[in-house]
Amino acid sequence: MVRNLLTIFAIVLFITACANSCVKPVPAREFFKDETATQRLMREMQDMADFAALEAEKAYERLSDDEKMEAVVYE
Repeated sequence: MVRNLLTIFAIVLFITACANSCVKPVPAREFFKDETATQRLMREMQDMADFAALEAEKAYERLSDDEKMEAVVYE
């Protein structure tokens, strides 16, 4: 039983190592080199929206339970 588990673990470890060695990292500059002005603008707008959402999430996390409940509206 233990031998089978170790064999499975070794196989998974080997496959993971092979998969990771085949991936070649690409610098960000090279990834965006064929980007048009419109695509760059859309990417920058998406980045700004993502950052604004992250800031809002962090601000919400800092609120106390009482402050969070003040915004709840019961209909």
